Amino acid sequence: MKTLFNTSYIVLLSVVLLSVSCQVNEHGDMSDIVERWDKVKPQPIDTLVFTHPCALYTQADFDRVTRSLENGSAPAAVQQEFEALKTNQLVMGDYGRVSHATIEIVRGDPKGTKAGSENYGAAMRDAASAYQFGLLWNLTHEEEYAKRGVFILNDWTNTCERVTANDPNFYLAAGAQGFTFALAGELLRSYTGWTDDEQTAYRQWMLDVFAEQNIDFLRRHCSTTCGAGHYWSNWDLVNLCSYFQIGILCERKDIIEYVCNYFLRNGNSNGNLTRLMTAEHTDPLGTGERLFQMQESGRDQGHATMALAVVTQLCQAAWALYQANPLITDLDFYAANDHAVLHGAEYIALTNLRQGSKNDNSDGAWLINIDRIPFTTVGPWCNGGDNHEAAHEHTAFSSVGRGTPRPNWEMLVAHYGKQLNLPCLYTETFAAKLRPECGAGDERYGMNSGAFDQIGWSTLMLYQE
Repeated sequence: MKTLFNTSYIVLLSVVLLSVSCQVNEHGDMSDIVERWDKVKPQPIDTLVFTHPCALYTQADFDRVTRSLENGSAPAAVQQEFEALKTNQLVMGDYGRVSHATIEIVRGDPKGTKAGSENYGAAMRDAASAYQFGLLWNLTHEEEYAKRGVFILNDWTNTCERVTANDPNFYLAAGAQGFTFALAGELLRSYTGWTDDEQTAYRQWMLDVFAEQNIDFLRRHCSTTCGAGHYWSNWDLVNLCSYFQIGILCERKDIIEYVCNYFLRNGNSNGNLTRLMTAEHTDPLGTGERLFQMQESGRDQGHATMALAVVTQLCQAAWALYQANPLITDLDFYAANDHAVLHGAEYIALTNLRQGSKNDNSDGAWLINIDRIPFTTVGPWCNGGDNHEAAHEHTAFSSVGRGTPRPNWEMLVAHYGKQLNLPCLYTETFAAKLRPECGAGDERYGMNSGAFDQIGWSTLMLYQE
């Protein structure tokens, strides 16, 4: 593992800032590199096969991790995360034993919504709990985990009728919670105690309550006055994640094809990969790394780190499906546009890392001073609308929320660093700092919506020494 905290790195920090343009259409602009990203025609997807489980990880992943835990060969960080998962607050207490389901999932203006007030926290916590029970079921085959996970999924299937609000924020719940519920259903489908009729009802519920909202958002973007660019990238990304994973859960080839085409080619908003990466820079610390500025980096780092975490899990979901479909290279989202997500991760990591030792990234000097962060002026993407609009020009990196810790770094390191052996110095450093990264329910991330935007728990499933 490379490290940033040694003598050679101190020398590296003294390297003079490389000349990086912050002017549109000069060195930092992406227009020239976008021209080189040849947009291949959509691939035929008729041959697509679904091999279950396919919920970020495959059966081969679960077999490998289970074997390593049982024979004691699992790295210490994997064992630590496994123990943390078994004692996480979302698998303790009354989760999977007491109903928390609501008729409506409301996320939006808490005043005057159809249901009276926001209540999406119940779905947010239950979905994450069911996912964690699904992980434990696949790793231990202890029936209690499966029973409690299935209780949650049946409870919501039999109770909940819609995701709604008088504010567009409900689309975020349809995306973030839709994705997590779909993952949970995929992980628990092997439990024979979950009857065929119950599973059929659950899949229909996922299509009716979540998928319909996902596709509605991706197609219309609420018919905003300034078009699809009205919304920040994370709005697209959470809905792409949900729609894609529901496509796997329900074995819907048309859904998989839609997401591939939207993300890689014809998406008209900021979750499209080409629009997600807004500028290219060379690392001013002299490593030679390529850095791709992301669409929300001038907004605030809470959202910038969220966008990276969510696009990472979208790539991982597609990668899991790709394992059974190696001829459909559209599914290799990780490789798209010159490994764009890797270069975006390097930018996010460099600009948010501290040099301290705390595993919540809360102490120490910044890895790079803010006045040295390369940034290309971008935006506005929207010139009007009612709310949530990307209506401002960004002329500098935003320090608001800087250093926000989020999981999913392990997915990036496992793929780019371990599997492909590509340089990912800052990404590796962030992953090492958080390891074991855990996920929702870990005190580092709190219990508000930010802790549930991304799935986490990938040290357990992916870390190998």
